[in-house]
Amino acid sequence: SIGVAEVAGSQTVVRTVTSVAQENGWRDYSVSVDAPDGYEVTVSPSSFSLKSGMSATYEVTITNVSAPIGEWQFGSLTWSDKTGHYDVYSPIAVKGALFDAPSAVSGSGASGSTSFDVNFGYTGSYSAAAHGLEPAIVTVDNVVQDPDQTFNPNDGYSNRHDFTLSGAAYFRIAMPPESVANSDIDLDIFVYNPSGVQVASSTSGGTDELVDIVLPADGTWSVYVHGWQTAGPSADYTMYTWVVSATPGGNLSIDSAPASAVIGQTGTIDLSWTGATAGQWHLGAVSHTGDSGLMGLTLVDVDNR
Repeated sequence: SIGVAEVAGSQTVVRTVTSVAQENGWRDYSVSVDAPDGYEVTVSPSSFSLKSGMSATYEVTITNVSAPIGEWQFGSLTWSDKTGHYDVYSPIAVKGALFDAPSAVSGSGASGSTSFDVNFGYTGSYSAAAHGLEPAIVTVDNVVQDPDQTFNPNDGYSNRHDFTLSGAAYFRIAMPPESVANSDIDLDIFVYNPSGVQVASSTSGGTDELVDIVLPADGTWSVYVHGWQTAGPSADYTMYTWVVSATPGGNLSIDSAPASAVIGQTGTIDLSWTGATAGQWHLGAVSHTGDSGLMGLTLVDVDNR
């Protein structure tokens, strides 16, 4: 099957087909396409010849011509041999997107630069803005072993850390493996919103935890560190948190960016930073804004430890 959740303009996927024909001779195959409504679908190559057991690789390019944004559309493609004995059917499911950009880019050092591409699925206004960089809030603490290894915020085997947020675009909580003394320690994270509702958790094997909250509500957020396996009576840990403001500003700069969006076209965003503090781990973001408002964020991770 072929499924693409975010088609911004045009996207190409690669597939491989293998002949399972019982005969040993060559068979010629050609493709027919039932394109999803509002999309153009091209296949390259559009024909090939195979013997039993042989494979061929082909590219499927899906272009949004007039399909609505955010709605799934369905179609298919079929490879058929000229004798009519064999058909190979692949369903197609695609959903249009306003834009496509990396979810995150990274860098290091007190100053530096990077760039990334943005693919547009609409024609209209576009602007990119820089937010941050923000150094991590570093929390060092110790949590005791939970005898039954079942998280309960009130049983005394989890540490609660509160963060008051206002006008934030992004809230990240991280505990990488180096946050604890050794790989036998397995701590987990549970996150509650200002209404007291658990909205996220990270319970990876070992201590390698990450929680991202996009556009968090204003108020006090509670982060619990649970002592699932402390490899002893208790375990020390280091937790990193970042709050990136929704208001642009800081030592991250947009050096160049597209001034507008054109469907099917690609633009490049060049960005740079200065003054990232030595010994600290920083997070920022590039916001993408179009006719309908904020469309998404690309995180900028700068580690200067």
